Amino acid sequence: MTDFAAQPAREPDRMTAWRRRSDVIHLLRWLLPALMGALVLALAGFFTFSSIQAGRQKPKETQTAIKLVGARFMGRMADGRSFLIGAGEAMRSDTIMQEVVLTDPVLTLGGETGAPSRMTAKRGIYDEKTRILRLSGDVRIDDGDGQRVATNDAIVDTRSGKVSGQQGLAGDGPLGQVSAKSYEVDRDTGKMTMKGRVRARIEK
Repeated sequence: MTDFAAQPAREPDRMTAWRRRSDVIHLLRWLLPALMGALVLALAGFFTFSSIQAGRQKPKETQTAIKLVGARFMGRMADGRSFLIGAGEAMRSDTIMQEVVLTDPVLTLGGETGAPSRMTAKRGIYDEKTRILRLSGDVRIDDGDGQRVATNDAIVDTRSGKVSGQQGLAGDGPLGQVSAKSYEVDRDTGKMTMKGRVRARIEK
C-alpha cells in the first residue's frame, strides 16, 4: 500500500527536474554563441592593438656594433714615417669587420719627426684592409710647419700619406691664405694641388 501511494508523488519532481534541465539547455544555447562572439571580438581587438603598438616602435637595428674603448691604430707609411689614429669612441660593425666608425678621430703623421702633421674631425671611418681613413665634419689639418687648413672632408691614404678632399678648403699660414673647391696633397713630393675657384693671398 505504501509503495503505490508514493508513486504519484515522484512524478511532479521528475517534471520539475526536466523543466530545469530544459531551461539550462536553452540558456546555454543562447549563452555559448554570445561568449564565442565576445571572444572573437576580444582577439580581434588584441591583434589590432598589437599591430598599432608594433608600428609605433622603432625598428631594431639589424647590425650589432662592437664598441672599442681607447681605440688606437698604428702603422708605418711607405716612407717609413709612423701614423697613429686615435678616437674618443670607435664602433666596429659585425658585418663589415674591417671598417671602424670613429667619433672625434685624431690622426698624427710622422709623430717621431720634429714637425708631425695632425688632423682632427668630428667623424671618421677607417678601413683596416685598405688603410684608408675618411674624415668628415669640421676637419682641421695642421702640417706642423704653421700651415693650417679647414675643410669638411679628407681622405687619407696612410700607406702613401696622400690627402685629398672634394668639399672645399680654406688655408692659413706663414705665407698667407688660400681657398679652393678641391685639393690633393702628396707628402712624398710636398706638392699641393688645388682646383676650382682657387683664391690666394700672399703675405710678404
